[in-house]
Parts: sequence; structure tokens; C-alpha cells
Amino acid sequence: MIKLFCLALLITTIASAQIQNDDLIHIGGSYAMSSMTTAIMYNKTNNKKKAIICGVVVSLVMGAGKEVVDNRWDSKDTYTDLLSNLVGTTLGVITIKIAI
Repeated sequence: MIKLFCLALLITTIASAQIQNDDLIHIGGSYAMSSMTTAIMYNKTNNKKKAIICGVVVSLVMGAGKEVVDNRWDSKDTYTDLLSNLVGTTLGVITIKIAI
């Protein structure tokens, strides 16, 4: 477990130099949404599969909705933002899946 933590810390440190601040905000927001939604749904249903699906759907729909609104104001980073949302969602669901 310590090796996994050290690897994650190393990857985060290297990636933060390559990723823009806005993308980190998208990753963090999607991570928080997906992990919280997955945990809450698991506590209510005791069904891992339903909880994971709900966490992914809620996070990606919220992220895509934000990008639709941003496109009305001519945002140019739509694809990188959507990719960042996908990364954050995946990490959030994986974290909760390991925990439950």
C-alpha cells in the first residue's frame, strides 16, 4: 500500500507540472462528485454496481453540462476539460470501490 501511495504521489508531482491549473480543478471537482455520489448511493442501496454507475453518471453529466454552458461563452478548452472530468471521475470511483 505504501508503494502504491508513493507511486501516486510521484505521478501527481510529475503530472502537475504538465497539467494546467484549470484541468486540475476539473479533475478535483469530478473526483469529489463521483466519490461522494458513489459512497452515498452505496450507503443507501448496499449495491456496488448501482453505486458506481450512479457516481459515474452524475459526475460526467455535471461535467458535460458545465461544458455546454461554457460553450455558450466561447470556451476553447472543451475537450481537455471533458478529459479532465473523465480522469477525476475514474479516480473517484476507483477510490471508493477500493474502500467498500
